[in-house]
Amino acid sequence: MSNLSVLLNGKIGNLFLNFKHHFKNDGITILYGPNGSGKTTIISALGGFIDNIETKIIFNGKELHDTGKYPPNKRPFGTMFQNPILFEHLTVEENLDFVIKRNQIKTQNKITITKEYLINYLELNSFLKRSPANLSGGEKLRVVLARTILKQPDYLLLDEPMSDLDIKYKAKLLVFLKDINKKFKIPMLYITHSIEEISQIGDQIVLIKDGKKIDSGRVADIINKSSFGDLTGKFELSSILEGMVVSYDQNLHITNLNLNGQNLVVPGLPGDLNEIVRFRIRSRDILISSSRLDTKITENELQGFISMIEIENNSPFSELVILLKNFKNNGIKQKLRARITTYNLKNMKLSLNDSVFIYVSSVSIDRQAYQSK
Repeated sequence: MSNLSVLLNGKIGNLFLNFKHHFKNDGITILYGPNGSGKTTIISALGGFIDNIETKIIFNGKELHDTGKYPPNKRPFGTMFQNPILFEHLTVEENLDFVIKRNQIKTQNKITITKEYLINYLELNSFLKRSPANLSGGEKLRVVLARTILKQPDYLLLDEPMSDLDIKYKAKLLVFLKDINKKFKIPMLYITHSIEEISQIGDQIVLIKDGKKIDSGRVADIINKSSFGDLTGKFELSSILEGMVVSYDQNLHITNLNLNGQNLVVPGLPGDLNEIVRFRIRSRDILISSSRLDTKITENELQGFISMIEIENNSPFSELVILLKNFKNNGIKQKLRARITTYNLKNMKLSLNDSVFIYVSSVSIDRQAYQSK
């Protein structure tokens, strides 16, 4: 397991950065916050591109904060910023080969990610001989991503890498990053403003505002908390759930998922049979009832009990956090956040620990949050 400890303290422009965090997982950590909160500054400091603030960076027991001793090219990080930069006087393939030649004496005990693997997966074959000036924004982004990974980094730092991609290719590239993380054991720190991207690939998340960390933890937990809602706005509050693919109807193009013994119908095919997949449901797309409804208005009925009630001041709305019943075993219960009117909350006389029925239309389940086959 990789260990990365970071302490950053100082003023850059109008931002006073006071950030401290210990990353101790081999998955994908999301760095999330509003514009100007310091996200890019944190990645720049980790990569060795900033040296005018107090910096303490320890990766796997080695201190890396001395930019004289550890400039960007001598750090075990692969850094990709939002605006892709390539050597304009070199072709695409020459840009890739430049990194390989520079990296020939890399560590021996590591599985090498080959140029051929990246060219095939990222579909670079058709423009290998072209110059960067003749690439679209999305093509240039894929080349920069390939070049960053060819450095064979021990940790990837990615600053909004999907900003120039259409939805369809973005989904494919997100699956690619998950594969890189799992197959080659490369942890990632990933900046994005997209809740769909967070839903699909995030394992851990760190929330930042005004240069300070305000919360951190598992994505599925943090996305249900008010600290996340304070950054996104209540309108985009949602939940991330996981279920196992149990069947697929080829005629209707729908999939049945098993959520700890409860069935959920989702559109498309999010994964292979018996695969655990992740999906997102917005809080405002959920219907709650204190009793079972005799209706076919939605495809899905789930059961749970209320674990938290948040009545908003000066607002017609309330937020409920519901623990979904686990009919499979007595293990962990998944959390679902629902946004309803306070009028309806009072009308149904809902209280903590009450059992409720949850109704969700398949149309409202976010398909951007998984790769549909």
